[in-house]
Amino acid sequence: MFAKQQSNFFQFRLLLAVSIISIAIVSYEIQLMHFFNIVQWHHFAYMVISIALLGFGASGTVLSIFRNWMLQRIDILLPFLMISSGLLMTYATRVSRYDFFLFDSYTLFVDQSQFIRLLGTYLIFFFPFFSGALAIGLIFVKKVSNIGTLYFSDLLGSGIGGALIIFLFWQFTPQELPSVIAILPILAGLLVIQKKACMYLISYSLLCLSISVYHFYKPFDLFPSQYKSISYALNLPDAIIEQQISSPYGLVQVVYSPVQRYAPGLSLTYAENIPPCSVIFNNGDWYASISPWSKKDTSHILDYTTMALPYVFDVPKSVLLFNAGGGLEISHALFNGAKQITAIETNATVVSLLKNEYTSLTDSLFYHPKVEIYTQASRTFLNQTNKKYDIIQLPLLGAFGGSVGLNALQEENMLTREAFAEMWKKLSPNGMIVLSSWIDLPPKISLKISAMIAESLESFQIENPLDHIAAVRSWGTITYVIKHEQLKRSEINKVKIFCDRYNFDPVLLPGITAQDRAQFNTMENNNSFSDLEGMFSSQREKIIHEYDFNIQPATDNKPYFFQFLRWKKFPDLVKTIGDKSSVFLELGYLILVVTLIQVIILAVVLIILPLFRLGWKGGNKAWVILYFTALGFGYMFLEIVFIKYFVLYLGHPIYSVATVISVMLISSGLGSLYSSRYQTHRRSLLKITGIITGFILVYSFFIGTFLSSTVGFSVILKIVLTVMIIALPSFFMGIPFPIGLKIVDHIKKSNVPWAWGINGCVSVISTSLAAITAVEMGFTAMMLFAALAYGIAFLSNLLLLQRF
Repeated sequence: MFAKQQSNFFQFRLLLAVSIISIAIVSYEIQLMHFFNIVQWHHFAYMVISIALLGFGASGTVLSIFRNWMLQRIDILLPFLMISSGLLMTYATRVSRYDFFLFDSYTLFVDQSQFIRLLGTYLIFFFPFFSGALAIGLIFVKKVSNIGTLYFSDLLGSGIGGALIIFLFWQFTPQELPSVIAILPILAGLLVIQKKACMYLISYSLLCLSISVYHFYKPFDLFPSQYKSISYALNLPDAIIEQQISSPYGLVQVVYSPVQRYAPGLSLTYAENIPPCSVIFNNGDWYASISPWSKKDTSHILDYTTMALPYVFDVPKSVLLFNAGGGLEISHALFNGAKQITAIETNATVVSLLKNEYTSLTDSLFYHPKVEIYTQASRTFLNQTNKKYDIIQLPLLGAFGGSVGLNALQEENMLTREAFAEMWKKLSPNGMIVLSSWIDLPPKISLKISAMIAESLESFQIENPLDHIAAVRSWGTITYVIKHEQLKRSEINKVKIFCDRYNFDPVLLPGITAQDRAQFNTMENNNSFSDLEGMFSSQREKIIHEYDFNIQPATDNKPYFFQFLRWKKFPDLVKTIGDKSSVFLELGYLILVVTLIQVIILAVVLIILPLFRLGWKGGNKAWVILYFTALGFGYMFLEIVFIKYFVLYLGHPIYSVATVISVMLISSGLGSLYSSRYQTHRRSLLKITGIITGFILVYSFFIGTFLSSTVGFSVILKIVLTVMIIALPSFFMGIPFPIGLKIVDHIKKSNVPWAWGINGCVSVISTSLAAITAVEMGFTAMMLFAALAYGIAFLSNLLLLQRF
């Protein structure tokens, strides 16, 4: 009786340990995504997910080869692996900041040593995941008869980890987080220590715990890429970081230098002094300037830029500003007499800074009686509001001198045709939409904006779109005004006077000539002007099709406005400007492709090749390969596409990642727990995979429309709908894996870790592949591929049933 109680108690400790280490692994994974966003760029989120899954896949391979040896020593190995995972979490991030491992994605294609450094970084972060995954896999192999309960503990912990990390982002800095998270695997290891080698393992765990605590109080330097905006700013004379706040919104830093100024595309007629300003950086990227402002000011710097164009027409009663940032556009609207200003800012930390630390510098701008500040996603507000506005203005797009395509994978939900249509509905009878961008060469942003405007206005059945548009440019920026009503003759004259006064050139305006477009700011090649105007003619499709870059308007299904790469035109670019220069036109997307190639190579080397040692015959390996490959692809494709869909719905990428991961894994865990009620045979798998395939197919055709129609709902209602939408298929998706493992165990026990390894390998590859699919084919295609994967799992069981 006592022995049974002891056994039950240890079983409880085992389940608890699995949950705790799963919490740690997922928390650490999301923390690393956050970390790489700060020191490099957001593209490496896919690399982090791949590294984590690579650890799981490789652990399955090791278990396949050394199964018997490891099971004989499980009492020592299990706690040792868990504790070691914590120790490795503490050191991995710190070691990656050593000079030898510091890589820079910006120079990845021009400095071959960067690939070696990148590979080294892969391996550094591989080991914490590998050690933790090996511990979990060892438990699964040992207790495969209880796989449903164990898999539930694993997924429940993973789901909790996705929610926990959001809380931890508020409490700790990026340098402190690895040491905090590392405590969890150490605690998990302590839970499963048994009498054998008890003292040694406890001593080891206390040592690792001490190391984690020590490093918590000895933070390391982040060393962001020298090409990140904040690195440039900190190189300015007497530059200092005035404020630094870590949160789920990112690492917000405010930098001041007496020579730092902000005046985008300033007219060359401007003769006054430009005051120095503080600049906000989020995760090392330029976010907004905080320019000094007072109600007593007699001029405004933006009045001398193309962004003053909307105020040339009339004094607006109501203005809607998206991405209010440091408030420069707000003060500009106030200076031009706006009666009511609604400003949207997604980053709550930025709003807090302007309302507190910088309220005196901006003369309490965010408390001005004419200004309303909303901290929420721009698209969410747009769908919720019933007001009409005279001016709806988007933030300045692009970068000075053009970009290198580092935003290619960023979902821009305010720059899609659907978003433009929503803005159009919210205009007053004489209202206007305002878009500004830096001028890039070769032209990409301006042409894509024009294509979006043209297609949108045509869909509104406006016969002469050019009669509604005024666009002017300076030496550095271009501003579009799209009016609800046709431009009047008096308004056209006002635009011309505005251009003459500040040495700007009209680009799109009724009645202008080719000479008018280059009166003050000449260009070597004026073909872009004809292409701009051609976007509003029958030649638009021809221009888009033949252009060297992707200038097809973005949609909610493919919201990648800054993705300009066209693979079929890329060889021509290489021939024209050289292989080393061409990559800097679309660096972000190419980094993702390199990530995919690297993870395929690593997955083959670390997972597939070692499995050859076990041989490929016996135990129905063909079915194992097909079935667990399909599960890996299907689950990861659906997870990634859910994350992308819910970025818009929930308003921020980090909330989308945390919510999708938590709800999917917890729901799948409940499904795994429920799977113990199913009989272990292929008819069960046939039924479940069929249900999952059906769910995903339905979602493929209706989820986009449903989310778009409900994005304006209250936060509480959206959270409820989010949980329901994700949880329903996820519950059933938690059933096929444990039942499949049980069937493999009945056929040939040594194939259990083999199946685990195959599933991990496919999951590694599918992460980056899913991102590329989203960019090239859209979210709906991703859903359909997920349905196809589960359909293949369904067919693999159907064919086997018919065969036997």
